[in-house]
Amino acid sequence: MEAQVLTIVHLQRLADTRHDTAEKLGAAPTGFLAEASEKVALAANNEDATLTIDHPGIGRAFHAVTISPKNAKSLAIPIHAIAYGHRARYLWTQLSLFIPKGCNFIAMKGADGKSILPLYILVRSVTQKQDRTLLPSDEEYENAATAGAKDYIRGILEKRGRA
Repeated sequence: MEAQVLTIVHLQRLADTRHDTAEKLGAAPTGFLAEASEKVALAANNEDATLTIDHPGIGRAFHAVTISPKNAKSLAIPIHAIAYGHRARYLWTQLSLFIPKGCNFIAMKGADGKSILPLYILVRSVTQKQDRTLLPSDEEYENAATAGAKDYIRGILEKRGRA
């Protein structure tokens, strides 16, 4: 259980501080890591324990992740605050977006009705580098496991009246 709590707290702390892309675009954070902290689950018995995080992107803690489109030719990567945190498919109908002929971006008409405002760049795939800091260090997990084992043994001894 200590490893689960450690992971949740770690992800929540990251969620409070990691907003680089949102800040660069002048957008509100999406809560991606806070959402990940809510997906940490523990399954344990007397023999073993398994900690899982059912959330996309956490695999980056272990290896680089390449994202490719599934039902399209390109990925739409937000490059403007209006687009950040929103799928292009959703904004397409909401804002009457379009792809200018011969361009690799999705845009909307500017406020003057003549100019265009690029919102997304279109790419074939994106590779995100490994980021081991998404999870606690091996040493932190070892310390949590040791503390959990000590508490477990102490509890057994107390039940038997030996502590």
